[in-house]
Amino acid sequence: MLSSSQASDQRFSRAYRAWLLGLLLFIYMLNLADRLGFAVMGQSIKVDLGISDSRLGLLQGLPFAIFYSLMGFPIARLAEHVSRTRIIATCVALFGAMVASCSRAHSFVALLLLRMGVGVGDGGFQAPVASLIGDHYPMNRRASAGSIIWLGAPLGVVVGSTGAGWIDEHYGWRFAFAAIGALSLVVAVVALLTLRDPPRGMSDPGTVVRGPPPSAWTALRFLLGKRSMWHILAGCALAATSMNGIGQFMGPFLQRNFHMGPAESGLYIALTAGAAMGSGLLIGGFGMDAAARFDKRWYVWGPAIGLALAAPLFVLGFSEPTVLATVLILIAAHVSMFLYYSPSLALAQNMVGANMRASSAFVVSLVLGLLGVGLGPTIVGFLSDHFAARAFPLGAFAALCPAGKAAAGAAGPLAASCAQASALGVRHAMMAIALLGLWAALHYLLAARNLRGDLETQYRAAEPLPEAVSPAES
Repeated sequence: MLSSSQASDQRFSRAYRAWLLGLLLFIYMLNLADRLGFAVMGQSIKVDLGISDSRLGLLQGLPFAIFYSLMGFPIARLAEHVSRTRIIATCVALFGAMVASCSRAHSFVALLLLRMGVGVGDGGFQAPVASLIGDHYPMNRRASAGSIIWLGAPLGVVVGSTGAGWIDEHYGWRFAFAAIGALSLVVAVVALLTLRDPPRGMSDPGTVVRGPPPSAWTALRFLLGKRSMWHILAGCALAATSMNGIGQFMGPFLQRNFHMGPAESGLYIALTAGAAMGSGLLIGGFGMDAAARFDKRWYVWGPAIGLALAAPLFVLGFSEPTVLATVLILIAAHVSMFLYYSPSLALAQNMVGANMRASSAFVVSLVLGLLGVGLGPTIVGFLSDHFAARAFPLGAFAALCPAGKAAAGAAGPLAASCAQASALGVRHAMMAIALLGLWAALHYLLAARNLRGDLETQYRAAEPLPEAVSPAES
């Protein structure tokens, strides 16, 4: 009988799996280039459309995340039944069309509706991809393989922040959306033509799954019946809320507090978050896979240590008065923060059988999307307006400083007070949301109490649900 890794090697060559990881990495890079491009262009969009930080946070947060998350469930269930590669290609095409259309928005409402459409396309990525990785790679390699795909995040930060910042400064923010959207449509065609769907359970010990998958309720009940998973999801939610809130307002923070343009702030974001995110993802993926060979609880101990270090580092970095000190400290904070990401996604796959992986991935993506992407920027936007209003000494901040700036022709002291209050508002909001990392670390520590037992029960609970055959018989 062939081992799971031998069966995988016979069906899909090493070169094909390298292409799979590379293309999925590139797609994820485009997703993050759109989000970080929006972040670095946020100040320009805010001024052009004449909106507050609260509305800017909503454009990047909750309405986008609601559609991003709601679409995740039907897509995850569909991915249990039909070709996951076709689902990915279709969603990338929709994502590209919606991002390109953002270049035509001339009001807050129009841009809000289009960002909801972007969320629909973006929501089709995580669950099918996680399911594919679960079938292409065995348990002890899934965090490592996933971390390669998630390297699209720091690459997207670099491409989105530097590229969109430069385009915004020279051609305007609308052209940047059009460029990202057009490239995404090309990639969707490439994905449709080159990716293939593997047999379900191909990389599991001794089984390839046949027959219908369990119901959504059965899959959710099985996953959420594990005590450690509740704490992992809570830690994910809090960490993602902090991470996304900080990431989506990094551009306005740098531009207001250090008087930069979009291009210069984009370079600093690429330096601060891009390389640091990559390091954190690789350490979290390959490092935790290696440490877990000695004790599987390192899948949660590592994220707990990283998040506990990240929170005070972010607070210290945002309080520094010079850009050099801020960037150096924030690099260390981002490395620590991203230790949680790859292990959390891998644990969701390792706790269930092959016929539940897309549904399990949806649960994690719901937490990361609805709470992290949704609440993070939204909370920072509202906190920024609140702290700015408190710091403004001349009266009603919203009335005297529309879009955070004094009206054209206003006296010098008013303009200076508006700018200072706006800078302090976003600074204090970023410091406040960074503290969620301490709460998240506590949940990862609590997850360690039941983790080993929860991982050991996955196949015994999942195998009776489908008919299974050995890889040699399939």
